[in-house]
Amino acid sequence: MAKKLSKRLQAVASFVEQGSYLADIGADHASLPIYLVSTGKISYAMAVENKIGPFVRMKGNIEASGCSSSIHPSMSDGISHISDEVNCLTLCGMGGLLACEILEAHPEKLFGVQSIILDPHTDLKAVRERVSALGFHISDETMVYEDKIYYSIIKFVSGAPKRPYTQSELLFGPVNIRKRDAVFLEWMELQRKKVSDILNKGLSQASRERYLNLYRLIAQELKETK
Repeated sequence: MAKKLSKRLQAVASFVEQGSYLADIGADHASLPIYLVSTGKISYAMAVENKIGPFVRMKGNIEASGCSSSIHPSMSDGISHISDEVNCLTLCGMGGLLACEILEAHPEKLFGVQSIILDPHTDLKAVRERVSALGFHISDETMVYEDKIYYSIIKFVSGAPKRPYTQSELLFGPVNIRKRDAVFLEWMELQRKKVSDILNKGLSQASRERYLNLYRLIAQELKETK
């Protein structure tokens, strides 16, 4: 029986399409590919780590899971050595800018990739901008709350956006805005409070204008739910 995933990784797993050939970048314990192979959602995966300690630990977990014939452990840098057969990438448990740098370092490796799933902890706007610039668009998003942290899970699929994303869509997510799930709205209320607190402090004129604009965007999106 596959080991139960955290709420965050379960959300990531739900975005992986049936039968994908996955490469999990920064796979840590390889929990995600082991779960997906064990449950039959995928048949093959690569699990990638770039340091010897984490790689050895990950390789041991794969062997102990009984999935070693289906999951190839790779000690390599980002997506530099992924198989040409890989059509789905997951980059989880890392900052948004690092995830972007990993993808941008080897754009030639993205030609056969149909979907990219990330759970960036930071720099969500930059992630939406930079991954879209690589020729992908956002097909799904969700937010989960776990261990007192709000996690954003974003799925990109091959093909440029039909139109440029608006400022609100880059900041908050086009699918999040459309779906307006309860966790997302809780997160938006928290952002409004944070920005309001910042505006009550001494700011330069330029900073005040920037935060006022952000506050207006948040307030407008929350108003749409009333």
